[in-house]
Amino acid sequence: MSTTEAPLTAPIRFLAVGHAGAQILAVLRQSAPAGIACECAHADTNPEALKVSPLPHRLILGQNVNHGLGAGGDPDLGRQSAEEDLPAIRRFAAGARIVFVVAGLGGGTGSGAAPVVARAARESGALVLVIATTPFEFERRRVTYAAEAIERLKAAADAVLAVSNQRVRRMHDDRTHPHELYRFANDLLAQTLRGLWRLLESPGLIPLDFGHVERLLRGRHAESAFAAVEATGGNRAHAAAEQLLTHPFLDTGAALGAAGEVLVSVAGGDDLQIGEVERLIESLQNGCPQAEFIVGATVDPALTGRLHVTAIAVRPGTAAIPDAPKPVAEADEPPESPESRLKDSGSGFDGEVFPGAPETALAGTSRLVPPAPELTAEQRQRVFRGQKNKPGRRRPDSQMLMNFDIAPRGRFDNTERNRHKGVDLDVPTYLRLGIVLN
Repeated sequence: MSTTEAPLTAPIRFLAVGHAGAQILAVLRQSAPAGIACECAHADTNPEALKVSPLPHRLILGQNVNHGLGAGGDPDLGRQSAEEDLPAIRRFAAGARIVFVVAGLGGGTGSGAAPVVARAARESGALVLVIATTPFEFERRRVTYAAEAIERLKAAADAVLAVSNQRVRRMHDDRTHPHELYRFANDLLAQTLRGLWRLLESPGLIPLDFGHVERLLRGRHAESAFAAVEATGGNRAHAAAEQLLTHPFLDTGAALGAAGEVLVSVAGGDDLQIGEVERLIESLQNGCPQAEFIVGATVDPALTGRLHVTAIAVRPGTAAIPDAPKPVAEADEPPESPESRLKDSGSGFDGEVFPGAPETALAGTSRLVPPAPELTAEQRQRVFRGQKNKPGRRRPDSQMLMNFDIAPRGRFDNTERNRHKGVDLDVPTYLRLGIVLN
């Protein structure tokens, strides 16, 4: 379902998934830079939420799956709902250069549907960036759902920018109202989006186009750290750099130091000077000398007197596409069988594998007990006598101590004894290991 049939032509499109994603996107639209062409849509499993959505395009997901009742906090239901309406998602993403998927993770629609939406947008050929929030630590089940969704999003999208509500919580005192925390997190994400948006669409002092961003992010499947800061005054370039190098969302600079690439968007008013941009980047490079920097600078008259800087530290990622078949061995190497694992681990004799060994016993750390040293005839008799004479309490219904005699070898007495790796196999196992049979 869509409230408008107008053709989609903007190269940048935003798709909010779920109620939280729509709230973040609504904040962004209220303060969007003028003259920037984009399309915004709200995809949800709850028809009632779409009725009051402030976004122009609306996609209802999974009416035949959830019967119009939403995902009910179940990510599996959210995923199934999005899978049912893949054609509508692909139609929205078709022709876009960049698709921003905006979601709050932890619930059914955000955690379940957002990875499907990101995957569908990538299949349409767009560069897909995910903007997401994650729950507070006391929301244990939602934290688990969010962590699983992050892994799927990293596999489905080109890059994931996530802000933790728990980190936002640490930046406020105990008396802060929850709505204020959510609003702060949403504003932070919107501020970062505005920086990227302005960088790509506004005429720049140092231009940055789609090609730069695609080269930096496409196919990385990584979770990226980011922060947005603002500084004023005569030394605002140095102040902005210090804020970034100590920002909690960048792990107090550790994320910048570990990054392979760093994208920096600098925005200022008509008073922005190229020397300020140079000093800012030099300060950041001193903090992370190994990273490659991609820099863009734009001029916005509304920012006169202020310097707004957005930094994205891209971490390398190796996530696999979800639901894809697991990697198989090379064609000339057959799959490893339980028998071959037993043979390699030395659990058989001369290549012979004992039947009936449970496969679960092969996983993890070996539980095999090394064989006891070989006993002399006198030692064997001493062990046997010890078993006979060992005192102990006996319950009325307990089993008697079983006195086992060592069976003679008969006509094989004069033949060579059966040995394997120095162990005499003709001696019963319970005697070789000194086990008392009760």
